[in-house]
Order: sequence, then structure tokens, then C-alpha cells
Amino acid sequence: MIGLIFGPPGSGKGTQAARIHSELDLAHLSTGEILRAEAARRSELGLEAARLMKEGHLVPDRLLVPIIRARLQERRGRTRGVLLDGFPRTVEQARALDAMLAKDGRRVDFVVALEAPDELLVKRLLHRAAVEHRPDDTEAAIQERMKEYHQRTAPVLEHYRGAGVPVAEIDAAGSPDEVFARVHDALQPLTVGK
Repeated sequence: MIGLIFGPPGSGKGTQAARIHSELDLAHLSTGEILRAEAARRSELGLEAARLMKEGHLVPDRLLVPIIRARLQERRGRTRGVLLDGFPRTVEQARALDAMLAKDGRRVDFVVALEAPDELLVKRLLHRAAVEHRPDDTEAAIQERMKEYHQRTAPVLEHYRGAGVPVAEIDAAGSPDEVFARVHDALQPLTVGK
């Protein structure tokens, strides 16, 4: 099973992905965590990715797609499936993912799309920046990431709707428990028997 979790920065993707991972026994692949780990290792890719993320830009496909391909291959057969968090972020990446999966006779099975007002999301991110001291959560970078999400990532949802993939739109306002109750209810009919 291949699932995707989408949402603008601050919508709670990581929190909800961890719960979906536990509920459905799916490996959680977070591109943000993968890229931050690369940055911590100070690899060439990691340093370039860290610079781009700090500025609020997306990491280019030439760097990201090979990493995702390798991580999907590592996970194949080891879990019930994979939940991708932070990939694909563009229609081009979605097409690359679809082609990768098609080679193995697989496809995306469902998409969870978290939604909340930008004002709430900015407030959450600034709080996270203060608590976690994340260098990529400056106000300027947050605004740039919001803009990137609305311009480049939101169209990915239309790509999957057009391909007939079920998209569960979830109100991400409220506590993590309240949001997960909505996610759980939406996923039940999409994952039964898979």
C-alpha cells in the first residue's frame, strides 16, 4: 500500500503521519527528516538541501527523486507499505513517483490532504521554531514555503484526483487527537481489505 500525506507547512503532517504509520503499519518516509539527516551528515546533497530549505525553497528533483527511489527500494517487502510525507511536492515529482511505482506494478492508493487557514499555520510554525530551534522556520522562510505550497504542491492533489486516487481532505484545525479522529474516519473505507 502506498499512501501520501499532504498539507501546507504547519498542518501537522509529521504528527498525523506518525499516527497513520502506527494505525496501518506503513513505513513513514519523511523527506524533511531524510534531508535534515543528510545535512547533519554534511554530505554534499545535505549541505545543498539545508541551504535551500533555510531559504524556504523546495529541494530540486535532481537531488530528491533519486533519494526517494532508493528509500522505496529499501522498504519494499519489509512493511505493509509506505506513507510518503513531503513527496511529491510538484506535479513533475508526482509523475516521477507514478512512473517508479508503475515499474513494480504499484500505484498510489490514497492521499490524505490536511487543510487549515494560513494564519493558524504560521502561528504553529513560529511556535515550533521557538521550541525546537529549527533553522528552516524563520518567518521569511515560512512565508516562502506557504507560497511554494499553494503554487506548486496544491496542484498535485488535482493530479491524483484526476488519476482516480481517493483524496481525503481533512480539517487540520484542532488538537492532534481531534485531527487524527478525522483522519482515521476518512481512511477506514480507503484501506479496508488492503
